[in-house]
Amino acid sequence: MKNNRYLHFSISLDSFFRKYQSGLTFLFVLLCVFLADIFFSTVIPANKIPVLESFLKSQSRLIIDFAPEIWLTLLGLVLGTLIIVISIASQSTPKLIDLYISDQTSLLYVWYITSGSVHNLFLQIELVNNQAYKVNILLNTYVMLPIALLLAIPYVLYILRYTKTSNVIEKIFADNMVRLERLVHPANQALLENPKTVTSYQHRLFESLNQMDDLLEYVSFKEPKGDVINKMGETIRSYIKIKDQINPTFFKISTMIRNDVSFKTMTGQFDDIERERTFYEQKGYRLFGNAYLKLIDKDFFDLASLCASELASCGKAAIEQKDDPLINATIIRFNTFLRFGIKHGLRNGEARNLYNAIFHYSEFIKEMVNHRFLQHTKKSFFYLKIYVSEIYRHSLKEPSFGFLVDVFTWEMKKILVQVSKNELPISLQEELLDIFLQIDNLAGYDQDLSHKRRFNQNIRLFHIAMALYYLRVDKKSLVEAIIEDILEDHHYIGGEDLGKDIIGICKRLETSSPTFWEDTDRGNSNLYFSEDKEFLPNFITMFNEHLNHAISYKSTSQVNSNKSDSE
Repeated sequence: MKNNRYLHFSISLDSFFRKYQSGLTFLFVLLCVFLADIFFSTVIPANKIPVLESFLKSQSRLIIDFAPEIWLTLLGLVLGTLIIVISIASQSTPKLIDLYISDQTSLLYVWYITSGSVHNLFLQIELVNNQAYKVNILLNTYVMLPIALLLAIPYVLYILRYTKTSNVIEKIFADNMVRLERLVHPANQALLENPKTVTSYQHRLFESLNQMDDLLEYVSFKEPKGDVINKMGETIRSYIKIKDQINPTFFKISTMIRNDVSFKTMTGQFDDIERERTFYEQKGYRLFGNAYLKLIDKDFFDLASLCASELASCGKAAIEQKDDPLINATIIRFNTFLRFGIKHGLRNGEARNLYNAIFHYSEFIKEMVNHRFLQHTKKSFFYLKIYVSEIYRHSLKEPSFGFLVDVFTWEMKKILVQVSKNELPISLQEELLDIFLQIDNLAGYDQDLSHKRRFNQNIRLFHIAMALYYLRVDKKSLVEAIIEDILEDHHYIGGEDLGKDIIGICKRLETSSPTFWEDTDRGNSNLYFSEDKEFLPNFITMFNEHLNHAISYKSTSQVNSNKSDSE
């Protein structure tokens, strides 16, 4: 009990100090100078040190006459340097002035010079009235002043290093991590019962994210931009991991959250956000979304991909914590990224952002598969099918989108493989496979000169590659489902033509190499390569058996139909 009271008192004291940091630092430095003055007056009496007494008697006026100018010059030099450096740096690094004002090292040094100047002025007055202790003159001129001069250059260099963007980012991140650690502090659990304390904490956490977002906007170089995105993601993941330990009252939607610029358009969702306890993650996700949209508009493909990567990492952290509402929020945000990518791609004829985003979305879905989040997996997989169909429609007018149909299908194939490896219920595997096979029906068809319906060659290639994997793991029922889907095209083209098309695809799989001869943002892996191509003979045998059966069944049906007509 006493321990909790002590912790409560220490945290309250810390909050008080942060609120009045500058004034309290000045009083502390002034007290130190005052105590040093008393110490020199009482412990080091000059009349008991003959050499010191003789020196001070002959030099007391001289050694203090030049000191005021030096103190004031030093103060002007330091403050002038700070004003110039901070003002210039603030143009490209917003919030730097706020950080400087709360920097304890700067406050201590500036108030030390100020206190030394004031101390010297008092000594000047006392010397005129013959009331000055000579050792106090020695303290000011030969102890305090040399220390201030010696620290001037290191301090200026410290400020120059402090204004470096990477250090500003690290400072904001470190401060925010301290706040997150304090959130789960035992003594803080009681403090969070106070609505004012909750509002203050929420404001500080949001302020750090907003500072990061401002830096991302104003910084022009890629490296610090990437650092900001990484730190934002790391902050959100750290929060997700400690979320269960935080006092539930902290998640109440305060006026500060309602008035935050990121939530101005979400007034109808506040009850859901409060119930799901996702206000902080929603804030971070919205900033990620805004950053992603701006970055793709400025053609920063790699940084936009980094946003998607950090979002996937946050989603994986939510999966580890079994946070269902946050997993849903991550799925929605990924869908939003895809929507941004589609709009940007249509305007600019650029498919690169979607190519990168779907990779990270797929990695997130596979993590849900690994942790057996069945409904979330099914829902996300269905969303991918919707986007594939939409992208195909756009590809009819925008040729650069054509390759994306293959990319999305390839990622869906990889998800199906992961589902199989994790031995999820066979009913789910069948359901997901059915969605996967629907891509050919919705994504598009080529037409020959006779306007006969034909399947999309590349999509069928992925279907067959999936069948080869199922043959490897001995899931023949799923292989048969794929073959039956392929045979549906038998109703539109002849069995011989269908067989030739399938053989052609199989030969293409057989001759494909693992890598492309060109590099992409995701390396040079060949989408159209299958590691299971040694099972091609088995697949062809099964396919021919089903095809022959379908042809014979169709022939028998036609004969019976003709007999009925003749009768």
